[in-house]
Amino acid sequence: MKNIEMNSVHMTTAGSLLAFLLYCTALVPIVALLYGYNNQALAVSAVAFCILLVVDAFLWRFQQRVSRAGYPGVSRQAILIGMAIGLLWVIEIGINNFIAPPLPARDTIDNLFWAAIAILIFMHALLCAYRANRFRSGLEAGFWSGSVSGALACGMALSMIVFGMHWITQDPLNITEWAARGAGVSAPGMAAYFAFETLAGALLHLVVLGTLMGLLLGGLAGLIGKVLRAANQQIQKIRKPGES
Repeated sequence: MKNIEMNSVHMTTAGSLLAFLLYCTALVPIVALLYGYNNQALAVSAVAFCILLVVDAFLWRFQQRVSRAGYPGVSRQAILIGMAIGLLWVIEIGINNFIAPPLPARDTIDNLFWAAIAILIFMHALLCAYRANRFRSGLEAGFWSGSVSGALACGMALSMIVFGMHWITQDPLNITEWAARGAGVSAPGMAAYFAFETLAGALLHLVVLGTLMGLLLGGLAGLIGKVLRAANQQIQKIRKPGES
């Protein structure tokens, strides 16, 4: 009975993540329908849709594994941590679009959020690697927490395109950029231009600032955590004879 309850909790966590990614995937064709204006824009939409389909398939397979055998390693904890960290990306994107601070304050805010997110991913992965005394635990923690946090950022950006374009086009920095570049781009209007700029940013958060950064920080944390654990074990061995 206890195992059934635990598997149900595991499936709820994985299922919630899969449902959110399916939501993100469904938004991409809507962006293409609303704002697609040439073959290049449609190609960007197709690439984004394919990337998200691959992520969906991976998560579906992962959920099936969870339903049979439970969560492997530190995956569930890292997913939950990633969801919490992803809220920082959501807040940062919300500040940029709803409050729209001017430069250089906006750059400072972006850098502070990015640094906080990177530190949290690294510290979580370091702790996992140290506790388990395994490099792989750090790598897994970094992968999942980074990927999930990036997925939330991706979903927030896509939601802004579909449901919050008014805020994007009212941003003073975007207005200035459009005034400077509008005549030299093929986009028929400001909304179409920033729709695909934001779509590219959504993919950047998902792939680069999410998965790749998570793997990099997780790998580094895995190495450091294992070294620290080995050093601590050596110190304990040295202390024991003297204590006796």
